[in-house]
Amino acid sequence: MIQFDLKINKRRALIVIIAAISVMVIDSTIVKYIAFSNKEYPAPVYVSIFVTLAVLFVGIIIVLLGFVKRKDTESGLKRGLSVKTTYLITAVTQLLLVSMMIIIIQPTTALKSYNTLSLLVLVFISHIIALFFLIMLVLTLVDSIMAKGDKILSLYTISFSLTAIAIMTSLIYATYVLSNQPSNIRPLSIHNSFIGLPRAEVAIYFGPALDIISILSFISVWIASAVMMNTYSRRIGKIRYWTIISIPLIYFLFPFEKNVVDIFQSLLVSSPVLYGVLNVTIFSATKQIGALFFSLVFLAASTLVTKHEMQKYLLISAIGIAVLYGSIEIETLLFATYPPFGVVTASFIPMGAYLVFTGILRSATLVVRDSELRKEFYNTAKSQLNLLKTIGVTEMEKELIKKYKSIDKRTRSLKEDSRFEKDEMREALHGLVDEMDKEKVRDILHDVLTEVYSKSRTETKPGV
Repeated sequence: MIQFDLKINKRRALIVIIAAISVMVIDSTIVKYIAFSNKEYPAPVYVSIFVTLAVLFVGIIIVLLGFVKRKDTESGLKRGLSVKTTYLITAVTQLLLVSMMIIIIQPTTALKSYNTLSLLVLVFISHIIALFFLIMLVLTLVDSIMAKGDKILSLYTISFSLTAIAIMTSLIYATYVLSNQPSNIRPLSIHNSFIGLPRAEVAIYFGPALDIISILSFISVWIASAVMMNTYSRRIGKIRYWTIISIPLIYFLFPFEKNVVDIFQSLLVSSPVLYGVLNVTIFSATKQIGALFFSLVFLAASTLVTKHEMQKYLLISAIGIAVLYGSIEIETLLFATYPPFGVVTASFIPMGAYLVFTGILRSATLVVRDSELRKEFYNTAKSQLNLLKTIGVTEMEKELIKKYKSIDKRTRSLKEDSRFEKDEMREALHGLVDEMDKEKVRDILHDVLTEVYSKSRTETKPGV
């Protein structure tokens, strides 16, 4: 799995996104559909479906690791993490998750009991690794916001932060519920799995909390996505544009109307089975459809650049967004059905977090290191690139400040005159200024130099 290497393109990325979303939708809704439809099937049928979903999961994960696989080991990420290190962490994590699936599948194929502990271990591994990558990403984005405030960057940071909180809350919730499940889950019908669930009392607290966090996270990333794709409003008109992009938001929020208006109350009373089937059939993929919409921002951005390496990581970001926001669904797993549907969806979470982390930060790093790519970005007015522009420019500013401070330290130790200091600074900036249009970097350099020289003058004042 670790040695697999596959070239990524837009078509393949879209196929993988659709495949992953389809697997997650089936895995997370099949239990609810059966429960509301009053239909029941033999246990071997459920086991066959579960094994099929697990096999598809393994295939998708192998392809995703193949997309990211790199031959070089250069440090392209932040906080001491390299592309190779994060790749190995993710590969090992996925191997562990697949191993846990095999431990679960092995007894279920013989219609024997499986151990609940295996579910707990799987949930713990998937959620902790996802939290690790999201926290690293949020900390890096916060650094960029502190250096150069940006609304889009702030919205994504808020959404990723809320997503991390949702994952942590889900982990606590799942740990409590699964710990109170029987140690061994025997072959039972889906309907029997709903009897005597040890989750009603905690659901009163965790359920609304997860709903609120999910709504806030969804809205923040929806706003950021809408703004970043605002370029298309000039093509199709503002009214049509906002009408189209509002569909995923309305679709996601509509199931929550029962907490406010509950317009289908009469249908629920008169025909609860029909209400349940319609509700599951129509609104079973709210998170996944939203995740697909969020990924379109990065899919569209990949068509605006010509550098293959940048296209690669933009497409990786697109897949990551779709997988991450589509997999945060713990509800089905808590039922501990036979077999344990929901396991496959939960196993996607760390891969989604890893792809978002690697895709966004690696793309921003390429902006800093590739002069031709910087020219391409600054010559492109498309709003889809604004996020990476902001992160990339922030990193450029940091590098300029680091270079200046290094030069400043050397010149102070040599006790040379200020002219030498300015000549060295000019030399350090000369390459960057030549690479880009001076009009387009004037503001960046002006802000950086103003800050650095003002600090320098303050430090040299007597008595300070």
